Amino acid sequence: MGKNSKYETHLFSGVVVTQNLSGQYLPKQDAKPNFWRTGKHTKGHFTTIGQVFLTENGQAVAVLSMQQLAFNQRHNYTPLQRWTSASVDMQYLNHWLT
Repeated sequence: MGKNSKYETHLFSGVVVTQNLSGQYLPKQDAKPNFWRTGKHTKGHFTTIGQVFLTENGQAVAVLSMQQLAFNQRHNYTPLQRWTSASVDMQYLNHWLT
């Protein structure tokens, strides 16, 4: 693959979230962090820790951390589908951030 076909990749850790009756995103009870990566076809942009993205199978996930991912390591992780404008209040993520 030539250099021109490479794209920037990032690795994100996050926890699955669900919406409550008020539409607020909250981590699922007993959620365990997992990893996803950006891909060539990921829609939207990352802005902040706590931002919600959708996985390829429609799960909502709140970001806990972000780091650079070597392009040749991208196939070790599942790509995320798209970013949303929603986010989870940091008070609900503190358990996983400490």
